[in-house]
Amino acid sequence: MAALAPLRSLEEEVTCSICLDYLRDPVTIDCGHVFCRSCTTDVRPASGGRPVCPLCKKPFKKENIRPVWQLASLVENIERLKVDKGRQPGEAAREQQDTRLCERHQEKLHYYCEDDGKLLCVMCRESREHRPHSAVLVEKAAQPHRKKLQDQRQCIVAEFEQGHQFLREREQRLLDQLAKLEQELTEGREKYKTRGVGELARLALVISELEGKAQQPAAELMQDTRDFLNRYPRKKFWIGKPIARVVKKRTGEFSDRLLSLQRGLREFQGKLLRDLEYKTVSVTLDPQSASGYLQLSEDWKCVTYSGLYQRAYLHPQQFDCEPGVLGSKGFTWGKVYWEVEVEREGWSEDEEEGDEEEEGEEEEEEEEAGYGDGYDDWETDEDEESLGDEEEEEEAAEEEEVLESCMVGVARDSVKRKGDLSLRPEDGVWALRLSSAGIWANTSPEAELFPALRPRRVGIALDYEGGTVTFTNAESQELIYTFTATFTRRLLPFLWLKWPGTRLLLRP
Repeated sequence: MAALAPLRSLEEEVTCSICLDYLRDPVTIDCGHVFCRSCTTDVRPASGGRPVCPLCKKPFKKENIRPVWQLASLVENIERLKVDKGRQPGEAAREQQDTRLCERHQEKLHYYCEDDGKLLCVMCRESREHRPHSAVLVEKAAQPHRKKLQDQRQCIVAEFEQGHQFLREREQRLLDQLAKLEQELTEGREKYKTRGVGELARLALVISELEGKAQQPAAELMQDTRDFLNRYPRKKFWIGKPIARVVKKRTGEFSDRLLSLQRGLREFQGKLLRDLEYKTVSVTLDPQSASGYLQLSEDWKCVTYSGLYQRAYLHPQQFDCEPGVLGSKGFTWGKVYWEVEVEREGWSEDEEEGDEEEEGEEEEEEEEAGYGDGYDDWETDEDEESLGDEEEEEEAAEEEEVLESCMVGVARDSVKRKGDLSLRPEDGVWALRLSSAGIWANTSPEAELFPALRPRRVGIALDYEGGTVTFTNAESQELIYTFTATFTRRLLPFLWLKWPGTRLLLRP
């Protein structure tokens, strides 16, 4: 208790006589008394036109008010002393490390200059540089920003709640439709089963009667021939369909809805993750790294392939044998996203749909031709030789197709650029290879991918700290492939092009 007495005495010395609280930004007036700066502004002028001291009633001039910096530091130390008494060991030291001090005066930053947008200590505020400016306490300056953050938080919560409510309602609606469809299927099955059992019983009775009739003597059997025909008319056995056509149609429609839901959710997730978590960046190509087989546009965002090597001077950073090029901007942290558009002559949706229709027609013709006498499947030695020749031709065509392709992705800044390269993740390249034949990830060995749609624009999402490179169809938001690795060096956009009639364009 004895140790608290001096502290209380100090508290009384640093208490403002007007607000009865600790002196905040203490100032002294003409008579020598000390008050908070904000409290002196509340002192009203006396009848003589000049304000008077609340303690001694002597008039003073507001232009003579001066700050007491030493007393401001004393107030801070007393507050810190009171707080430290209730702290655990080591907390005071950690807070002192976290407290930002003025680099010039080594004082605590109490004020915020609204004109310059800087934090100020007491001495900075009274300096010639900031005295004419509008300065407020840091906490007061932070209040509008806190309120703005709270409003944004409420908006985010409200938007997601609306989204959750919408999904819950759609989920319940689809589940209700599915339950109704299941009930109709069950009722139809029971009805079909009951009808079938009744029909079987009828036939069993007819068969029993006919067997008994067949055992009768000829004279007795021939007496009631007409009656026999009337009693047992020709009646086909009932063969119903287990699933009604309407129910079958609705089942197919429900399956289509489910596929649409899955596709829509994938697109929604891809777009939401890209927009909320990744920063879309504008990247350009580095002309010094471009191979002599490549031609860059003036804005360094488009590259085309040329079969002729067009550079006499070989730059140290340039790819020589491989037709590759790197981006001019690298990344060592964060989540970034950009797109690469693949422009191919004659690569259109109409042609693609036409190819699929022709393939379907060819398959149907082959199937129809296969229903013969069974001898068409036999092979002779000549057929084997011709098949062998066809396989060799197909392999040669596939090899030629591999040569005509392009690669998009990222590469380490230290990637090898001279000589023949494998361009694999272990070499510092994470990319997709695209051609008319398909899409592959440049793993070792290559992994063939089967996206729902051939991407015209490939989205590349790099999460450096997370160690992932994700490729998506930028138009449908479909996920194509994700590489996982540990990145330790700067990563650059990477393009490789050996495909005449094709252009690669960086977006945006």
